[in-house]
Amino acid sequence: ENNYVIGDFVWTAIDYLGESGIGAYYYPDEGDIRLTEWAVWPAWESWTWPGHEGKDIEVEVYSKYPAVRLYVNDTLVGEKQTGVAEEFKALFTLPYAPGEIRAVGIANGEEKESTALQTAGTGKMIALSADRDEIAADGQDLSYITVHITDENGLIDPNASNKLAFEIEGPGRIVAVDNANLKDSGSYVANSRDAWKGKALVIVRSTGDAGVISLKVTSPHLKGSTINIQSIGQ
Repeated sequence: ENNYVIGDFVWTAIDYLGESGIGAYYYPDEGDIRLTEWAVWPAWESWTWPGHEGKDIEVEVYSKYPAVRLYVNDTLVGEKQTGVAEEFKALFTLPYAPGEIRAVGIANGEEKESTALQTAGTGKMIALSADRDEIAADGQDLSYITVHITDENGLIDPNASNKLAFEIEGPGRIVAVDNANLKDSGSYVANSRDAWKGKALVIVRSTGDAGVISLKVTSPHLKGSTINIQSIGQ
């Protein structure tokens, strides 16, 4: 009808951090507060639930395969369908036992591929990884550095919320910090941040000078860590 129209705009036209949780509930005239139809309960990618040993826990498994098998410590818990009718999801209820939980995709009766989660110990050290270890010395280029709090075996402690301190040296600046916790009201421009689910993020920007940018992350009772980013001149 209007061949000059190639599309329309149906959502907010601004760059913002999102609205997770907004509109998740509605308030009827009588009765309890209820979830809206589009709201979902949060699911955490974790098999570390201290204090829940022996208690029932609900496990959600999402799969591209027609069915999945679930194992805990190499013992088969069960097999369920995960096709279109199940919305590619299976729910298992089982008593929590520390160790390893493993989901295996099944097609034509055969196990195709798997993914596993392991129980982590209490956080002991900080591990750092950068999306890029070389950036341009143009005053604009960025490196996103992920902070992990791990146990002595290198497993991320998903319950760690330690306060982290950041120190930077060389031709770089910390331009933002975050942890994905929507309830955290701390500033995004700071030299510290609480971890959330064992993680945090530091965004470093180059200056106009070439050289080595060194980021040091520390926290009381944790072994600190340092990562170097090379700022390369044009």
